[in-house]
Amino acid sequence: MSQPHILNPPVRGQWAIMNPPSHAKLAFDFLAVDDNKSPYKDVSLLRHIATTITVENTLAWDQPVFSVMDGTVVAASDGAADRERISMARDLFRLMLFGPKMVPPFSALGGNYVILKCGDIYPLYAHLKKGSVCVRPGDIVRSGDLLGKVGNSGSSLQPHLHFQVMNSPEPFPLFKNLVPFVISAASRRSEKQWEPVICGALKNGDHLQL
Repeated sequence: MSQPHILNPPVRGQWAIMNPPSHAKLAFDFLAVDDNKSPYKDVSLLRHIATTITVENTLAWDQPVFSVMDGTVVAASDGAADRERISMARDLFRLMLFGPKMVPPFSALGGNYVILKCGDIYPLYAHLKKGSVCVRPGDIVRSGDLLGKVGNSGSSLQPHLHFQVMNSPEPFPLFKNLVPFVISAASRRSEKQWEPVICGALKNGDHLQL
């Protein structure tokens, strides 16, 4: 396996890192969380499961998303609507029965998205908020530039950022062209203490300050 690429964080603040069973090993979901690792404000997980909440009840909604390296925008899509009312039980059932097929166009899965070309790698950001994508194909971006905001577009259970790095600009076949990467600097929460992490690989369940 090639050496991991060193990237700056795609988001800032406290985030839980998830690598769901439906994802490949190197494809990650970022959920904004509080000190107790809860992604909610003013509601609980039980309420999300049993009833309906709004995207404003999640900490990730409308959070800014940034370029992880200097590069060029090779793809950007901003026309997919966000599901603004969410219910975990209902939405899981809907995805199991009527979820999109793993075929193009990528917007059916990833909603609003951005793909960058950074040297020989292609970072991909998905599930962005409709109307927030502020770059277009051909734009030159610098590390830390704003690309858009976290939304709930595409095949998404709740607002989050899906992030992966590819060796080509084409997402399909899904998860077949992923490359390893590490985050340049972060702090990882362990037993209520923050520990600095330099060039650390993401792991499922991490609670990071980025």
